[in-house]
Amino acid sequence: MLFCLLPEVCLPFFLLLFFLNPLYAKGDSPFSNQFSPHSLQGIYSAKQSEDKPSLSFIKHSFAVVSATALNVRSGPSTKNPVLKVILKDTHILPLSSPKHEWLKIRIPKGIKGWVAKKHVKIYMPKPLSVFKVKPASMPFTSLLEASISRYMEEMYLQKRLKPVDKLFIVVKDLTTESYVVSIRSRQSVKSASTIKVPILHAFMIQRFRGNIKEPSKYERQIEEMIRFSSNPSTNTIIKLLGGPKRIQDLLNETKLYKEVKLAEAIPEDGRTYQNKISAADLNQIFVNIWSNRVIGPEFNLENNMTASKIMLHLLKLPGHSWLIDRIKAGTCFSSNKTVNIWDKTGFVKGVNGNGGIVEIDTPHGRKAYSIVMFMERDKFQTIIGDATKWSERMAMHMRRISEMTYAFFSNRYESYNKCGRSLLNRFAKLALTSHLLHASL
Repeated sequence: MLFCLLPEVCLPFFLLLFFLNPLYAKGDSPFSNQFSPHSLQGIYSAKQSEDKPSLSFIKHSFAVVSATALNVRSGPSTKNPVLKVILKDTHILPLSSPKHEWLKIRIPKGIKGWVAKKHVKIYMPKPLSVFKVKPASMPFTSLLEASISRYMEEMYLQKRLKPVDKLFIVVKDLTTESYVVSIRSRQSVKSASTIKVPILHAFMIQRFRGNIKEPSKYERQIEEMIRFSSNPSTNTIIKLLGGPKRIQDLLNETKLYKEVKLAEAIPEDGRTYQNKISAADLNQIFVNIWSNRVIGPEFNLENNMTASKIMLHLLKLPGHSWLIDRIKAGTCFSSNKTVNIWDKTGFVKGVNGNGGIVEIDTPHGRKAYSIVMFMERDKFQTIIGDATKWSERMAMHMRRISEMTYAFFSNRYESYNKCGRSLLNRFAKLALTSHLLHASL
């Protein structure tokens, strides 16, 4: 038994233990509003199969494909025809008892069928936190934001990052249209090649206004600008649109951007330091692309959908082998073929940026989020030696942050996932511990 002679000191300590002990527990806890915003009731409407599985099993279990590819058949036998082939890491909903060789399933928002049970993993979702809601006194948008902030603090303390290297980030859930991370989101940074997305935006506006004669003549330059980050092709488009000032006016007309500043064409050596953007500005264009309103209310839905489709196509094309993104490539979910990414990178001495849209597979259908990250050192002249090495170090931290973000959304939508989970758990606990300690003082 523990005794305390100073209650005013010990009470906060015991409160901290009370809150954090369940956080480390191995048992399941109720789903939190923070990580699972959507009700699960009513998701299963199918009748029970002949072997009458328990209602509890039907309501609370999910399955994920463990084979490289899996046939969904019309009946529980290899003699039945194949209805669909689904990839590894695809989520499915069990509709029958797991006691037999064949499992009746439904693809979320899709067809019903049968699969060989040995090629799937049945699981029960495990929440990350016992907190039903984020503590109201925490100065963070979400526990993900708290975790990322704590991660950065630890990197500074461990001297794996210098305090002059700052993170600028926005993350938005595109299903709920809610922000989950916003750190220095409205501060301007050197845009590097990410400025090419607003330039593409201006081109699409002028194209649908009919101000570009024979737009097909410029398809190659547009593709090279986004896909290969070609500076000569970018300058061709800048000239076509009337130069930096005219493009800036076009972007201002959209009332979408607050910090974007296109001050110069891309220099021959690619070292552009005058063009600026914010994480929030770049994020907003990705949000508008995804919601099919990218060229705005001036145009009808069909034109907006066409423009969005073109831009998504360009943002998904593979680039040069050395143009590696910081959102999926090099992460623990890089091999997951069910994860789609549309993005644009940017690098110049003193800034490493990447923004885009990530779409993941979940038991509740496909879910997407936008993520924009910049790591910037304002006084880039203080970077000694090869700036590429500095950029690689920044990219490593960006990938760890992306892994935590992926884990957050996988947990929110109850996907089977191990990637980034321990990292997110670790820094969430550290952030909560720090907050409770400070709140008790």
